[in-house]
Amino acid sequence: MNKLELLKKAIELRKPISFKYNKEGKVEGERIGNVHAIFIFTKKSGEQDTKVHIVQTGGVSDTEPNNFPDFRMFNISELSNVIILENENEFSINEKYNPEWKGYENIIAKI
Repeated sequence: MNKLELLKKAIELRKPISFKYNKEGKVEGERIGNVHAIFIFTKKSGEQDTKVHIVQTGGVSDTEPNNFPDFRMFNISELSNVIILENENEFSINEKYNPEWKGYENIIAKI
């Protein structure tokens, strides 16, 4: 299963994932979180990226102190080692999640 399919499955099951974010300048290491939406984001320049909104609940962070849970957007192309944590409980929808957000115009999957 590729990472996009894994992320979609995590939404379907409402199970947390672990993953690595390989973006230059970001802290290396495992992150843990709850996938809320996968979408194609159009920048002001017109360039498009496939993004994922994840409520990060643990692992490494670029912010000090780590303010978990924290709603974050990641580039799917820079995710690796995506694993669904199937033995964990189903997660709750985060209060910051807005399924009607205009950025979800080109939605791939969402809660």
